Amino acid sequence: MSSQDLHKTDTNQLFDGLNDSEFENDTGFGLLAETSHTQESEEDEAVEFIDQRYAEDDDYRLSGNERLKLEIFRDLRKPCNKREYSQKLKDASTRLGKSVRQVRRDFEKWKLHGPASLIPAPRADKGHPRKNKKYWHERTVKIYKAGNKGKNSLPRHKVVERIETRAYELSKLELKPEISELEKKGLVGEDLDKEIGALIQSREKGEGFRHWKEYGKPPSRRTIERWLKPLEEEKYIAKTSRSPGWHSSKLVLRPKSGRELEIQYSNQVWQVDHTKADILLVDKEGVEISRPFLTTVIDTHSRCIVGFRLGFSAPSAQVVALALRDAFLPKSYGPEYQLRSRWPCYGVPAYLFTDNGSDFKSNHVTEWIADQVGFETEFRSRPSEGGIVERPFRTMSQLLSDVEGFVGANVLERPKNAEARACLTLSELEWLLVGYIVDNYNQKPDSRTQSNPFVATQSRVERWQKDLISPPVLIKERELDICLMKAEERVVKDNGYLRFANLMYKGENLGAYSGHTVILRFDPRDITMVMVYDRNNNREKFLGRAYAMGLEAEKLSLEDVKKASDDSKKRGKGINNVTVLEEAVRRREFLNSKAKKTKSERRKLEQEKFDTLPSWHEEEKPSVVESLPLEEKGSEEPVEKIDYDLMRQELGI
Repeated sequence: MSSQDLHKTDTNQLFDGLNDSEFENDTGFGLLAETSHTQESEEDEAVEFIDQRYAEDDDYRLSGNERLKLEIFRDLRKPCNKREYSQKLKDASTRLGKSVRQVRRDFEKWKLHGPASLIPAPRADKGHPRKNKKYWHERTVKIYKAGNKGKNSLPRHKVVERIETRAYELSKLELKPEISELEKKGLVGEDLDKEIGALIQSREKGEGFRHWKEYGKPPSRRTIERWLKPLEEEKYIAKTSRSPGWHSSKLVLRPKSGRELEIQYSNQVWQVDHTKADILLVDKEGVEISRPFLTTVIDTHSRCIVGFRLGFSAPSAQVVALALRDAFLPKSYGPEYQLRSRWPCYGVPAYLFTDNGSDFKSNHVTEWIADQVGFETEFRSRPSEGGIVERPFRTMSQLLSDVEGFVGANVLERPKNAEARACLTLSELEWLLVGYIVDNYNQKPDSRTQSNPFVATQSRVERWQKDLISPPVLIKERELDICLMKAEERVVKDNGYLRFANLMYKGENLGAYSGHTVILRFDPRDITMVMVYDRNNNREKFLGRAYAMGLEAEKLSLEDVKKASDDSKKRGKGINNVTVLEEAVRRREFLNSKAKKTKSERRKLEQEKFDTLPSWHEEEKPSVVESLPLEEKGSEEPVEKIDYDLMRQELGI
């Protein structure tokens, strides 16, 4: 007995009692022999009982089309005349989308085999690739096994990407003459890609490609995943349970404040989080430094990445501010990035939704930035609500699994000699991530937002663009430079002098504010110049700039000044600007003379090369700032008057 007959026999046992009575004649529209109302009611009860069992057994669950057939066939067997029966066949043909002859054949099978005829028999080669897919199946298995040797890890979606890339390359090779014509017309970038996509789609619907005859038609993503499933089950015995996902047309966030945020449009709610990238970086000399930190900003509605920050600095309020600054501003990248698409995402969100970390709850983020830019901060009530912003981190990790220096998500996945194989610098990794975000991640649809069948398939960036309720808010870069700097409060001394970080500052036109408390905004990477603001009725008024006396030609970070101050205290010297200057110059000469720098020093140097200073740093500083008079009335301590020109000549500045 064949597998198909055996399947029907087993199914008939499940449907015992449901087989129809024989017709009195072969026409199919005669009266049923001695059919009573009691028998019909018993049969209906049996069908209802079996239907309940369908709900628990996937193998015997009738689909919607199969139930439609069952309903039509039950109606066809009811007593009627020849004309009515012919009309029923025509109606059934229309409803099922089949010819009248095919409906009659299916009806005869149903009378002979019962409900078992409604369930299609499984393919004899189920679980095995078709013959015309042999090449693609072998290539898929080979790529997966080669990428998962030892402690290396190549996830399923990366295998799918490589197969799709191979099929695209073969198609593009056959379309080389047509593509050359498009390039001659001056098409480049995204416009050229759209035309190539239209050519491929047209050829697929028409004559097809020549390589299909040799290798077979490329498999779909679902087919490749089905091929890889037994291989994954063999390699990984246990897997963590997957999240059931988001299967609603709208998402509701429940922050700690108790309010409900119903996500309805783009730039409504942004989420920010940090991760330590699973890759080791090197400096320009090829010496291994450390793993960088990645901070991403995600639009909750579209799941589009709207900004990011990459660097060696540990998560802090300043890192959050720099990531938000990238998200606030329109993106513009030079030709060296080789981008095919645009990154149009920018603006200001209505809410910033984060975890309860100190870097997110700092006054720098919740008050200064939020108040100046114009958004509200909300915090998660449960860790599980951070999946939207944390999910891309796993995608980024899988992206880096192909890169030399990848360390894996844990010790078990760490490849051998990861330190020796590291080769990427911070700027090269930034180049790689920008290309992936712009031309890949944001160009794909999000599986959760596309789970609703009534929502049109859109890429993340298309969803962001189409679901904006108003044009994004455009903030001037200069305003963001001021907003995203750190802030401190100080009291103005007589004649407009200020003391900050153990340095003396001379302010512009601050003499009238003596004894007044002002706000200093500064960039921690260079505190030789600060901006002074006066706050009145929760509004800030710009008063002017203040420059560190004697340090006009220098660039000193807050960290440098603190270290110099600590060293000076240990040596028992008084703290003044000259001491700081001497120590900074001496330490720089010492570091430059060292043949081998520490990882911390290399990280700092690499970060300084990677970072760009805000626009206000480009302004010219005054060549000389008035020195503080000796024994000035009201000063906290006497300051020695020094010949700074002579001091600079001695120090070689």
